[in-house]
Amino acid sequence: MNKKIISLLGISCVAVLLTACAPSVKRIDATGNEGLVTVDDVDFKDWQIAAEKGINSLLESGVLSRADGRKTIMMISTVKNSTTQHINTRILTDKIRQALLRSGKALTTTAVGGNGPDDMASKQVRRLEEDDMFNQATVQKRGTAIAPDMSLSGEIVQQTSAQGRMRESYFFFHMAVTDLVTGLAVWEENVEIAKQGKKPLMGW
Repeated sequence: MNKKIISLLGISCVAVLLTACAPSVKRIDATGNEGLVTVDDVDFKDWQIAAEKGINSLLESGVLSRADGRKTIMMISTVKNSTTQHINTRILTDKIRQALLRSGKALTTTAVGGNGPDDMASKQVRRLEEDDMFNQATVQKRGTAIAPDMSLSGEIVQQTSAQGRMRESYFFFHMAVTDLVTGLAVWEENVEIAKQGKKPLMGW
């Protein structure tokens, strides 16, 4: 076998190895069940389950209905992360906020929130009253923003355990709505998600 053939065989082998080692990546349906399931993390499907159960319970509770017929104004307070993971709890609150708006039963304010306003514009535009560059007839006036009636808060807790090669994580999503007039909780819901996984013989 001449050197040219040996060289071609070597190149072919390298190409096959590179192809075999290349990562296989594909897009999946973010609303489906194709995603990876990990034991210790909150996966995107977990967020969907928690948000869906929470919003369904809230809408069915009737606490958003008002005697005066006006839509309830909801403030998004804080959702405490008491897990061992660095997770963005906004994934949960944004899903609930959007579902509230779609329901037509409530409006959410971005002018105030548990971690500060989501949108500073409501406050910023009112400072234009002091700026003679702007036509004052078009400037939003002080005292016109609508304050919230209720606030949504919560906490995510994680408990882990292991037995032999088996690992288990239990995630507890607690959500509550507070009437800001009385300070009383008018709705609460818990969503529980438990996941198990077996540790491989080598690595993890």
